[in-house]
Amino acid sequence: MKRRKGLPMVLVAGAVLAVVALATWGLTAARGGGPSGEQEVASEGVRISVPAAWPRNALRCGTPVEDTYIVDLDVIAGCALMPVPRVDYAEIRRSADVASDPVATIATEEGDAAGHPVRRGAEVLPDGRARRVVVVPERQVVVIAVADDPALADAIADSLRVD
Repeated sequence: MKRRKGLPMVLVAGAVLAVVALATWGLTAARGGGPSGEQEVASEGVRISVPAAWPRNALRCGTPVEDTYIVDLDVIAGCALMPVPRVDYAEIRRSADVASDPVATIATEEGDAAGHPVRRGAEVLPDGRARRVVVVPERQVVVIAVADDPALADAIADSLRVD
């Protein structure tokens, strides 16, 4: 019986290619599916970038229950979730009056977002998470980013663009 000399090399090369392809796919999936690992979220005439893995409106009783972005909410269930989960989130919401909105009042620093006037603010929540707030007065919109990592909260707030 004759043995083919090239067959073991073909099998080895195929195995190496399969391992490389699997590793590449695994790294891409771990980063959120794209090269940047981000997704763009738009609501109320503004856009922000959030981690690609974050789902939309992962809420229970109006409280984020996992890392999420929150947009376009009309009705929130009338219940209380205790204890409040410690998760990262970003929210775009309309405010009836940004001058008296308790979260919007944190934003006192005048700024600009692609030619649109905004106000920015930052604070540390009692649980240690960073909260960044950006108000777009001309749209009556408040953008909130809350994260354990202040750099993530900053990146979300800084990604704001007005349509």
